[in-house]
Amino acid sequence: MYDGELFNWRNLMEDGTQCLGDEQYLKAEKYYSQALLKAYELAVPEIVAFTLRLLATVRVRLGNLEFAEEGFKEALSICQDIQNAKGMAEAWAGLASISVKMSRLREAVGEYEQAIAVYPESSPQLRLGMLYADLGQVYTALEAWTKAKSAYSKALELCRLYSFPKGEAELDVLSGELCFRIGEKTQALKNLKHACQLFVQIADMVALSTTLQYLALLYFDQNEMLLAFECQQRAVALCLKYDSKEAFSESSYFLCKIEQNLENFQEARYYLELSIRFYPDKNLELALRYKSLGNLLFLSMDYAKSELNYLKALRLFESYQDDLRIGEVYDALTLLKEIQEQNEGSINFKDKADDWSKLHGKFTLEALVHLAEFYEKYRNYRDALECYWKALKRAREAEVATEWIELRVQQVSKRLRRKK
Repeated sequence: MYDGELFNWRNLMEDGTQCLGDEQYLKAEKYYSQALLKAYELAVPEIVAFTLRLLATVRVRLGNLEFAEEGFKEALSICQDIQNAKGMAEAWAGLASISVKMSRLREAVGEYEQAIAVYPESSPQLRLGMLYADLGQVYTALEAWTKAKSAYSKALELCRLYSFPKGEAELDVLSGELCFRIGEKTQALKNLKHACQLFVQIADMVALSTTLQYLALLYFDQNEMLLAFECQQRAVALCLKYDSKEAFSESSYFLCKIEQNLENFQEARYYLELSIRFYPDKNLELALRYKSLGNLLFLSMDYAKSELNYLKALRLFESYQDDLRIGEVYDALTLLKEIQEQNEGSINFKDKADDWSKLHGKFTLEALVHLAEFYEKYRNYRDALECYWKALKRAREAEVATEWIELRVQQVSKRLRRKK
């Protein structure tokens, strides 16, 4: 009977662990819950504690933190009663992970330190290294720099001693970030370069790309633009091949900034357009990219495309009610219009009617009116009239009062006829 129950428990645990590895957390919770019932029937403390810890781990992933905390505490109590040091360490580590998620960082420090203190020498030392690394990240969040460096150093030593290059590289990155934050930039560069070497050795191209970008950021901060360019260009190439569209977009955006600092404006425009093309969301980050592209096109005196990109940015800033950046875009449009009127008069939008219509079609009523008023202020009556007509249509669709817009349409129409 006992062997049969143990066999069933083991099968449930294996199924749960498989689901945990596949990130199917609800299924894993189901299997571990069933296994816990079997564990209670077996009445073997080590089995009960082990099952409780894995079930609690899954519940952390599901965000059920209160239930998870109860599970880790029960497992800790059992392990303390039977003096199972490895079980105690894992339970303390689980409680620490919950404290981190609940922003109880000082509690997390104490719990990680408890886990490290009871961790047995006979157990895998790489796991101890992970505990030091986790402790270092909590100290970093608390800005306890000296203690964070010490924890990372101990974790690095264990990774080197037990030949775990991936962990060593990741800790080099964490140490590099920390050194950069506290002004030890030479040591930061050393850490990040060594991490790159290790990621090349183990062929982790995604991690290599990320680390190259950290290196580029350090060189950028030190005004070493050519070195920043070399690192970031490699990172962009790796992102395109191995990483997500969003990562590629971010990499291209930073490379654009480096190219601008090198005054390679055509190359900067190329990478910025790539960043926009691959950016997955319509949010403030995309708006900033459109605004930057508008700036670059302005510098190259491509005023028509510059204005279109400013308008795309404006539409997104309006939707997020970002008044500061809305004002910045209006200032840019004002300057653009002044130059256009001085050099070549107003833009003939007949050549780009489809783009213009598509843009206006997505503006809010308020944004269309603001834009019309802007054009009217600078005597660009044709564009003002078009915006007012769009606003009138939008107001009628929304079934709001339109008399004031109709009056504006009549006034601007008269001014346009007089101008002709």
